[in-house]
Amino acid sequence: MRASCDRRPGNKANHGHRLLLATLLACAFGCPAGNLQVAPIVLEFTEKQQANALWLQNNADHPINAQIRVQQWSQTTASDQLEPSQALRASPAIIQIPPGQRQLVRIVRPMPMPTAPVQHEQAYRVWVDELPQIDGPQPAGLQFLLRYSIPVFVLPDGAQPREQIVKAPVDTSALQASWQVLADALILDVRNTGNQRVRLSELGWVADKGTITPLQRGLLGYVLAGQRMQWKLPLATRLPVTGHLQARLNDAPVAQILPSATH
Repeated sequence: MRASCDRRPGNKANHGHRLLLATLLACAFGCPAGNLQVAPIVLEFTEKQQANALWLQNNADHPINAQIRVQQWSQTTASDQLEPSQALRASPAIIQIPPGQRQLVRIVRPMPMPTAPVQHEQAYRVWVDELPQIDGPQPAGLQFLLRYSIPVFVLPDGAQPREQIVKAPVDTSALQASWQVLADALILDVRNTGNQRVRLSELGWVADKGTITPLQRGLLGYVLAGQRMQWKLPLATRLPVTGHLQARLNDAPVAQILPSATH
């Protein structure tokens, strides 16, 4: 597994120094940057589980304040959509972590458990935002505030957690991929008709002669259960006319061919 870290700058004046917001999209292993650490970086709820533990670690020599919030995650327009949700809540929602200590945040399901079987996995993201220092001496120079985006999945009835099992090749019968090769980019559209998410990484184009052209090193992204996702990937070189796409699915040890819907 790998984690994708995206640094997102923003300007904010604060007692003569600047703050930058660094967004860490936690997808597999936590990014080891900054004083605030979060673990685990993927959460899974079984169908009857009502709470999960999220640990915040402060590696700094001063207290760190953080805010935790939850949003529902969907891909209804072939892109990631996030909306506020009360289906999961963070307790506490604002926390102070002493220097060198770690604190527990419980992610809870306050609503009654559904009486009817849940057919598809539900997806959320937990946002952990480091808050600016207000009290005490202000550090000089450029400062970074961390933001973690942590995937959370509520499993459908009978499903096994995917993050705690030995990785193996994925049944691809629920996946349908289509793509369009442009002069300088490849547009990939993947539909997932299964009842659990699929994570794609190490995407490559395999020519009929067997030559592999890497298109995305590391994580590409998720296709959520019963939904569809699209990516536009820049091309450094023209692809062979005939071939197919392959990717590692759910961090399986070897890449698998993406089933084509139109090719």
